Amino acid sequence: MTFPRRRQLWGVTLTMSAALFFALKTILAKLAYLQGAAPLELLALRMLVAGSIFGAIAGVNLARGRWKLDLSPKQWALILLLGVGGYYLCSFLDFAGLYYIDASLGRMILFLYPTLVVLINAFLAKSAISRSTLLALFVSYAGLFLMVSPNLKIDPDLNFWKGSSLVFLSALIYAFYLTGVDWFFRRAPMAFFISITMLVSTAAVLVNYALVRDFSALFALNGEIYVYALLLGVFATVIPVYAMSLGIALIGASKAAMYNMIGPIATLIMGAVFLSERLGPVEIMGMALILLGVTRIRG
Repeated sequence: MTFPRRRQLWGVTLTMSAALFFALKTILAKLAYLQGAAPLELLALRMLVAGSIFGAIAGVNLARGRWKLDLSPKQWALILLLGVGGYYLCSFLDFAGLYYIDASLGRMILFLYPTLVVLINAFLAKSAISRSTLLALFVSYAGLFLMVSPNLKIDPDLNFWKGSSLVFLSALIYAFYLTGVDWFFRRAPMAFFISITMLVSTAAVLVNYALVRDFSALFALNGEIYVYALLLGVFATVIPVYAMSLGIALIGASKAAMYNMIGPIATLIMGAVFLSERLGPVEIMGMALILLGVTRIRG
């Protein structure tokens, strides 16, 4: 196998693995909500766990001289923008939206972001989108529509539209986040950028919580919530963030976003198993179309 093909294989493997771990985030969040957790509480606990790991990684590498904080003002500004206006805001909107809608529906909407990434990159590069990519998008989102359609119903409490709007905003912000990550990786080490950006996100979440809630209440919750928060921090944050970011560095943001569409399929299956959410012929047909679309991606 040639080096470019090996690089491509690793990139695809990492991005699809990240999608599977990120899918776990949705299920864990919904299970924590069933135990009485609120979105901001759960997000704060998740980032406390993840931030501790990112901080330890950064501290060890800085102490050993592997990393240096000698970035340009423009790079620091981008880290702050992506950490606060990107990952933190994206996560908050996602967790808030999931409070109102099913896990599977939330993932369907969130995974509109590959289209947004492709459009953003095409706009910035002033380049046309290839026919093969357009076909992949069409087939994939036809599948997404089939998976979402059973959930479209009259909602007197507007929870469907409220949750859907929050998650769509999360998808839009995440698309810009991935685009910024792709730009930064050409100029700084991947692991350094991830650790510093996630520490910024952790600080933003904790400041937000402290401004609106009594911080001591964060440590007086149902014991099961802390288990879910630990799982969220390690398996649904640290591992997939590194995997996704390395995947982007290998194959680029647009292709990584498209291969990441395996996530909704995993969420649908886990939602049916762990949350008793709907998994019928329409959803299965939608999954098949998404898989077909993903396999038709071209570089």
